[in-house]
Amino acid sequence: MTQPPIRPCALLQLAAAAAVAAGLAGCNKPEATGPATTGFDAITTACTQFLAARQPHVLPGAAGDWTLTGYSPALVQPEVTRTESTVTPYVGKLVIKDNEAQAHAPTQAAAQAITLTPAHLLSNRTHTFIYSFDGTQWRWQNGQRLTKIPGQNDRLEAVTLADVSAAGPRGFAGCLPR
Repeated sequence: MTQPPIRPCALLQLAAAAAVAAGLAGCNKPEATGPATTGFDAITTACTQFLAARQPHVLPGAAGDWTLTGYSPALVQPEVTRTESTVTPYVGKLVIKDNEAQAHAPTQAAAQAITLTPAHLLSNRTHTFIYSFDGTQWRWQNGQRLTKIPGQNDRLEAVTLADVSAAGPRGFAGCLPR
C-alpha cells in the first residue's frame, strides 16, 4: 500500500505550527509586573544606595593592632521571577558583588590615616539574597555569601536575617524590604 505524497503546502503548515508551538513554550509564565516589580525595584534602589554610602571603618584587631576595613562599590543585580504559586506569586533575588579590603596599623590614628588601594584587597564577595512576594509585600527569605580570598579555598556561608539587619558597616539593612 502506498501513501499519498505529502504536498509542499502541508509541510509549510506543519513547520509553521511547530514554530508557533515552540515560540509559545516559553510563554507559560507571564513577566513580573505591577506591585511586585515596583516593590522590588524599590528594594534594589535602597540596597544600592545603602551600599554606596558605606565608609571604611576602624576596629581593634586581635593582636593589639588596629584594622581598617573598606568595601568597593557594589554591583547589585536584581531578578524577579513569576511562580505558579498563588501564595507566593513572585520570588526575587539580589546578587551583590563587592570587594573587601583591609589594612593594619599599630594605632587607631595610623589605621584611620591609611588610604585603601587594590594592594589591600582581602576578598571578592558575592552575596545572594532571596525574597518572596505574597501579593502585597516582599519578605526576605534567606541568603548566602561566597567569599574568595587569594591563596585560600572559597568559603560559602549562610547569611541570616540577623546578619543582614545588623547595624554598622558589616550589615545589609538597606537591602531589607521596608
